[in-house]
Amino acid sequence: MDDHPNIDNNEDDEQQQEAQADEQENIDAAAAIAAAAAAAAAAETKQRHLKIDSVLERKEKFPFRNRKKIDGLIKEFLEKFGYAAAAIAAAATKQRHLKIDSVLARKGKFPLRNRKKINVLIEEFLVKLEDDIHDMFFENELDEADIYVGLDSDRDTEDEVETAIRFFPEVLSRGKPFFPEGILYYPIQELAVANDAHNDDGIWQCNVKTVSFIPIVARLAIEFDSFEEDKRGGLLCLDRDGDYVLHLLMLPSETLKNLGGKYRAIDDKYLQVLIQLRKLGLLKKEDIQRYNLLHYLCGVRGEDYSTEKRLRFLVEWDPNALTQADRFGQLPLDLVGSIQGFQVLFEYGIRYFPKKKGISFLFHKPNSLWLLTTFQYACNKFGGEKVKKSIEDTLVRYSSSTPINSADALLSAAIDETVHLDGVYFLLRREPDMLHKLLSSLPSASTSTSTAVADCDININCINDTTDEVNSRKEKDRKRKRCIIS
Repeated sequence: MDDHPNIDNNEDDEQQQEAQADEQENIDAAAAIAAAAAAAAAAETKQRHLKIDSVLERKEKFPFRNRKKIDGLIKEFLEKFGYAAAAIAAAATKQRHLKIDSVLARKGKFPLRNRKKINVLIEEFLVKLEDDIHDMFFENELDEADIYVGLDSDRDTEDEVETAIRFFPEVLSRGKPFFPEGILYYPIQELAVANDAHNDDGIWQCNVKTVSFIPIVARLAIEFDSFEEDKRGGLLCLDRDGDYVLHLLMLPSETLKNLGGKYRAIDDKYLQVLIQLRKLGLLKKEDIQRYNLLHYLCGVRGEDYSTEKRLRFLVEWDPNALTQADRFGQLPLDLVGSIQGFQVLFEYGIRYFPKKKGISFLFHKPNSLWLLTTFQYACNKFGGEKVKKSIEDTLVRYSSSTPINSADALLSAAIDETVHLDGVYFLLRREPDMLHKLLSSLPSASTSTSTAVADCDININCINDTTDEVNSRKEKDRKRKRCIIS
């Protein structure tokens, strides 16, 4: 017989109470979680309701494409909510707008089932609108004007684009996979380039319709922390070719077909983007050399079109970029695609480096032995006579204001391993008496002359001293002879 029955019973009661307490605690925790989730869902539902109200109120502040999408989503909303499709289709846009406003305003008056339906339709509306805004940035296939439905700076404004982004900032960091590589592309990367629907060569070209929106998109991406800080709002996101958006802004306008005289306007539009980025601090002077921007700009694929305004912008901001060689040892002057571009760059070389570097650019030797010098390549591509005339015209033009130091240039060309000996020959042909001038101007030449003169003086003095000594001895001998005779 158990001597302590009450002790065992007490222990059982305590364990049962603890189990009940644990169970109640779990129930309370689950209820708290459910309540929190319900509160969050209610808050999210309310937020979506406020958002769609604001979207409808500010519909006319959106870009053209999104305004059309909103009209379509209103029609879809009303049809799914139960309005007759025929009646909705027949109703004017303004009438449909009033109907959805009325539904949303009186949502709380509907039965629970209808309220839930409205919540679902609101969510669908906003998701589809966000998708449309995201897709709008990727609509860069140029086709007939009445078919193109992407952004267009001739129609859409920066304020409208900003309105769309502020409603859905997530679109900025929402990538779109590029198949087959699967690399993610972001909206800002698509604003600088376009694809010609009638061109099968796969060459990207300037997107004059969307490029001007790059600064506002980059600024908002920084404001919303869409990317890491070092990405500069997406400007330094790499694409499948290893290029940044800054590189895409160097695209030559000649890739567009049938431009006529429009290439200057295209060049100017891209230039304005660079200027805005510079003002925003998103394009820096060191970027020009760090990312080889001048090399990208000069690497054009044709001869008929120009990037002159952007070229002048980069060179005047950082003249030292003219001296920078790429991994193949090529200077920007080696890559120009037109005689006009060649003359502009060479002229800048003479203007900023008149003493010796400017003229030496012509005879720069790339790293690879099979590559020609700048001068040889230009002559092969543009014709020797044109190139020589371009060079001579430039040298004559700057002969009075910034004359070339031919002597220094000759010495530099002779000892610099990156300069071909053709440079020495070229300089000597232009000034055949340069060697004489060079020797006469060297400090060693004057020193040698002085030394020679001094040596002559010493020799003359030595001769004079010897003559005096001989004469003195002769005089002494004569006197001695006289004494003996006497």
